This record gives sequence, structure tokens and C-alpha cells, in this order.
Amino acid sequence: MAKHEVLSPGVSDKDINIDALEVVYKSDNFLCVNKNFDVKINSNNPNDVTVEHQVRKLFPHLVDPKCTHGFRFVHRLDYATSGILCLALNKRAAGHLSAMFKAQQVTKYYLALVRGYVHNESTLIDIAIGPLVDQEWPGRMCAVDHPHCSDPRPTKTLFMCLERGTYDGQPATKVLLKPFTGRQHQLRVHCDYIGHTIVGDYTYSNRCDTTPERMMLHSYKLQAQTTIENLDLQTSDPFVPDLVKPWQPVEVVRPSDEALKLAQNFDFSNDQSVGGGLDIKHVTLNPDKTCCHSNINVCT
Repeated sequence: MAKHEVLSPGVSDKDINIDALEVVYKSDNFLCVNKNFDVKINSNNPNDVTVEHQVRKLFPHLVDPKCTHGFRFVHRLDYATSGILCLALNKRAAGHLSAMFKAQQVTKYYLALVRGYVHNESTLIDIAIGPLVDQEWPGRMCAVDHPHCSDPRPTKTLFMCLERGTYDGQPATKVLLKPFTGRQHQLRVHCDYIGHTIVGDYTYSNRCDTTPERMMLHSYKLQAQTTIENLDLQTSDPFVPDLVKPWQPVEVVRPSDEALKLAQNFDFSNDQSVGGGLDIKHVTLNPDKTCCHSNINVCT
């Protein structure tokens, strides 16, 4: 295998098993995979299908017995989220990339299908989030204005409309999301806060949105200029009608490649697009929610 190799076996998310793992990129320092939805990263149960077990089977010679789960996972994705996940193959690479994640120097882009028609082409969501102190919702996060929000921290997300259409006959929109910070459940909380909960998000739909086969959130692109090597990774779009039958786009608002270019030029330090091209609505607290959830019958 070459020192730098891009692999695209085209594994379908519908075939989630120990062999169903797409390798996006591999070098002497990093292994980057396209994580399937509803798959844990690691587990103490040897019978679980996890990214760790999948990588062990594909690359048994890369297992490091000094690591608790055999590999150095330098960041995480939620169980329900699919997409790019990076593993470092040595201590030096792990140290560099981990430091970049902590310093918010890794740029990430996500695709999502959300409930309702998103009217604004571009929105900056600037809402602090923190853990929800509620025993009935363990692990749930919430916005700073929730009465039971604990230790809220600043978070920003650029939210760009790509396509409008329907999911299983109900209004839905495909969006590109660029988080500045990387808080737990940040994208899920921000989408829900502005009235456009992610399709299939069981937790933030208040346990109502159970019909979709998965939560429609995908880690689409990742960029990191480490001192070791440059990472510029992208997967295919999993939210197309051929792969997600209930999703039927009817209007293209902005092609994804154009949206990516505009998002790459967005500067979170001054909340502006370098060179223009984006008419951005800035959302702080108590937004005018353009999507009324009572009109989207996911709870009936």
C-alpha cells in the first residue's frame, strides 16, 4: 500500500456489519474512515459492531496494544452520526491533530436533512449551549436560555440551505453546516433551536421522530493543516434520493460545491464572509422559528 492512498470502495450504509467500512484516506500517520450511522466508535462488548472492531479486521497490523481500544481516536462522532472520523497511527500524529481540535483549528462541514422549509439561504447561529439538568433526558444538551441549562459555553454554527423538498411527504430541507466550536450535540441543538430539527433525531424531537431509518446528519468534509501533513477529506453525499428513498428534492437553492466554497471563506472571528457572497441572518436568542413543528406530524 502506498504511503498516501485514497480509497473509495463505496460501502453502503444499508450494509452495516463488521466489513462495512469505507476508508477515505490512509497514510503513515492517519487513517480516516467514513463511519456508518448507528455504530459506536468503541465498546467493551466484543459482540458490538464498532469502528474499532471494523478497523481491527481491516488493518490488524495497525493495532497498538498500548492503546485502550487499540487505536488513537483523536475526535468523536455521535453514535447516530455518519461520516469522516480520523484515527492517528502514532503518538506524534495524535498529539498534533488532538491539539488542533482543541485549538479549533480543524475545519469541519456536515450535511443534514432538517424538518420544514428553511427560508433563509444562510444563517449564523450564535447560541451558547450546555448540559440539560434533567433526569428524564440524560446526556441531552440545551440552549443557554433553557431554565435548566448548566455551564453553557459559546457555540457558533453556519447554516446554509442547499435544497428544499419533502421527506416522506413532509417539508424538509438539505443543509450544509459549518460549526466553529465543537460542543457535544452542537449541530443538533442549534438546528432544533431555530425550529428545524434534524430528520430522525430521536432525542431533540422529544422522542417523536422514529419513522426515519436513521438520523440524517453526516460529517461531510474535514480540513486540517497539521505540521506533519495536510488533511483535506470529503465523502460522497449520502442524502440523495437513490440512497434515501423518502427524500425528494424539488428545489436547488445552492449547489453543495458552491456552498462549500462560500463556507470556506466565512470568517467566524468577525462573522463575515471574506469576499462577500453570503447574505447572512444572525440568530442569537429567541429566534423567529420559521418552521412550526406542530405542522410536521412526526409526533402522531
